[in-house]
Amino acid sequence: MTFIEALIVCSFSLCTLVFIINKYKNIIQESLREKVRDEISAQTTGVVKHNLDHLEKIISEVPEKVLKSVTSSANVKKGALGELVGYVEMKASYDRIIPLGNIVDFVAIKFDTPKEKGHIDFVDVKTGKSARLSKDQKALQQLVLDKRINFVKVKVESETKS
Repeated sequence: MTFIEALIVCSFSLCTLVFIINKYKNIIQESLREKVRDEISAQTTGVVKHNLDHLEKIISEVPEKVLKSVTSSANVKKGALGELVGYVEMKASYDRIIPLGNIVDFVAIKFDTPKEKGHIDFVDVKTGKSARLSKDQKALQQLVLDKRINFVKVKVESETKS
């Protein structure tokens, strides 16, 4: 085969390739679009499922006492949701959250760390426009402000006869 023949065959092959690419370009683009859509859909579904699983885990970790405290509030629907949201938000900020449901909703404890001093907070979650304290809550608030707080240890001894 001479150089000119080889050049003609090569040119013909190149023209054929360009023709095939142009002919199937739209089919290839549409196929690629579908694959990208499918991949985006799969990834989105995965992220949503992961977030739902995470939310279910958080809700399942809410102690039963907290749920009881939340559902026994006076304004059950609004207050319950507010207390639940409050509990979830506080969980990251405190080492212990103890549900009370009487006078205040929670006692929240943050222990000392090398970087900051710990503290104890009495937490009452309020919803709606009015966030007024009850008479007992005001009295508790005054005790805290006056620093009239004690740690009381009660030891109960029992005798056992052998």
